[in-house]
Amino acid sequence: MKEKFYVDIGGIRLGIVSEEGKEYVDYIAKTVNDKMNAMTSSQRNCSLVEAAIFCAMDFYSTLDNNDKKIKNLEAQVALYQVNVNRLKRENEELLAKLRNNGKQF
Repeated sequence: MKEKFYVDIGGIRLGIVSEEGKEYVDYIAKTVNDKMNAMTSSQRNCSLVEAAIFCAMDFYSTLDNNDKKIKNLEAQVALYQVNVNRLKRENEELLAKLRNNGKQF
């Protein structure tokens, strides 16, 4: 169920509607706020708007890279599943051959 939470980011109070719990929303807000504060503190000419844009670009870049990694891992898992299925079939065929020869384990 969606709930509304209030967070402060960059000195601006925002109402956030989320299905996530308050702790998670606060964690995300703190992460963004800390990153923006670090940018504006270390670079004198960096405004809050610029810091927000840099944060958005950084977070999106991370998301995009993670999506690529997930797709790669999904492809690997699919390949492994094909191999597992092939090995199961081979194992069943070998067991059938052994049973037909009258041998048992």
